[in-house]
Amino acid sequence: MTYKIIYESSAISSRVALIADQINRDYAGREIDIVCLTNAAMSFTSDLMRLLVVPTRLHLIAFMLYSSAPMSGEVRITLDVNEPLNGRHVLVVEGMVISGRTPLYLMNLLRLRQPESIELCAIGSKPAELAVELPIRYRLFEIGKEWVAGYGIGKGPERALPYLIDTAAST
Repeated sequence: MTYKIIYESSAISSRVALIADQINRDYAGREIDIVCLTNAAMSFTSDLMRLLVVPTRLHLIAFMLYSSAPMSGEVRITLDVNEPLNGRHVLVVEGMVISGRTPLYLMNLLRLRQPESIELCAIGSKPAELAVELPIRYRLFEIGKEWVAGYGIGKGPERALPYLIDTAAST
């Protein structure tokens, strides 16, 4: 099966470098806590962190959507941040933001830990499908109607691809 590549590895690398430069400027002189929403953001978080010069602490958060309330974005945390975030600058790193409900829910949970600031960084978003107001401070790409996989996104073997594909455009 052949898929349509929508962003090559080189385009992803270039965008990651641009986002890292922006984060380095925005957080100059401060330490940031990166909260990686596993599993979709693992590849992106790793690539991003290698390019950051500001001091960072990495945290992983894993979750499962409640099947009884999929439209709420409410989740069950299966792996949580173990260190305090009080007074810290938090950067939440997500894979693909579609409705925005889940990252908004998780960011609201993290806000209860009283960070000094909290921002969202994502591989991509689908603005036409956002169901909630969710400011994304740093984003590699805006996606249209494509069903994206690769670079950590997706559920099948396509997740391991080093580029982004449109799985709906398979031949």
